[in-house]
Amino acid sequence: MLTYIERREKTDKALIETLVESMGVLPDLRLFSSLETLFTEKVAVDYTSLLGGEPYDATPKELIHHWKESLCGFDATRHKLENIVVELKGQDATVKADATATYFLHEHIWEGKGRYIFGCRYTADGWKVSSLQFNFESEKGTRDILEKARELVEKKGKCNMSE
Repeated sequence: MLTYIERREKTDKALIETLVESMGVLPDLRLFSSLETLFTEKVAVDYTSLLGGEPYDATPKELIHHWKESLCGFDATRHKLENIVVELKGQDATVKADATATYFLHEHIWEGKGRYIFGCRYTADGWKVSSLQFNFESEKGTRDILEKARELVEKKGKCNMSE
């Protein structure tokens, strides 16, 4: 029989794994309001290995707005997280996961692979994502569709950007 601490650790790891898995599913379903609730008040964001630039801090609303600008122009997206490993340290956790993002736009498909490192923190509202870093490894297809999708959002407003 498991001790209370062992049960609590298994429970926390399951909750954190579900939280991280939701980071892939919710944007693909365009459930941005739900996605916004997964974060702490400030989120440290680092996509520099994929997009260049500098790491930055954002509110959940700012981060989701940026993701809408990036994702809503696509016909479909698929974010798959696998091999999720959770390391608990009290009320903080580090989560590592292999990631594959596949974006579909008309006859074009782009796929990027890499590894996410998420920082999670236990709050009064449960486990939340406090940081995310994507370490880019490889891609198939052309990145041109990333800009084309962004242009479609600007022209047609495929998502409710004010949501």
